[in-house]
Amino acid sequence: MEMFGSSMDHGHHNNVVTGNMVIPTPFVWPYGGRRVFLIGSFTGWSEHVPMSPMEGCPTVFQVICNLTPGYHQFKFNVDGEWRHDERQNFVSGTFGIVNTVFLARDSDVVPEIFAPETPGRSNMDVDDSFMRMGISDGVLSEPIPTISEADIEVSRNRISLFLSQHTAYELLPESGKVVALDVNLPVKQAFHILHEQGISSAPLWDFGTGQFVGVLSAIDFILILREVR
Repeated sequence: MEMFGSSMDHGHHNNVVTGNMVIPTPFVWPYGGRRVFLIGSFTGWSEHVPMSPMEGCPTVFQVICNLTPGYHQFKFNVDGEWRHDERQNFVSGTFGIVNTVFLARDSDVVPEIFAPETPGRSNMDVDDSFMRMGISDGVLSEPIPTISEADIEVSRNRISLFLSQHTAYELLPESGKVVALDVNLPVKQAFHILHEQGISSAPLWDFGTGQFVGVLSAIDFILILREVR
């Protein structure tokens, strides 16, 4: 290992319905927040489904739910406040203004809804009429080939088992040069080292604790430049 010192590391799937025919449907809240939840007709308007920020896009929250074909309503809870997304189809109902998603079947008829461009409310407005309920937002998507819940559960268990038996360090080659940087190395010098070595990232070593404490990559330099410009 070559050490450079200062002296020279949503889609969360949630099964909320039962039945043989379900369609994995993504829901997205792209307007930020600290804690975002989804609630809808498919959860009985009672279960709050947590949404996770997308990797690399901390202001975009997402979750995938298995829904039966048909008409569904949903809403978002963002930091304790009820919201709907005006960019998606929505309708006014028992729970205030809610977004809608329709997973079509040949015999289904799409209920009347407000188009996303309908004026009158902002998607960032708090829905006071729904304050006592739970959360959600989402996006419409093209129907995906049907996958049974049993197949989804088997795949999830296999992935979980594999990840629990392996570590990230297994991705490193058994032989070869590994470049590590001292945490006290100046940023400018660290950038030059990555460039000279032809690598895009390197682990950070803390001599005080005697262990790796993180990874420095090109994206870190981009973020620094954005902060100081």
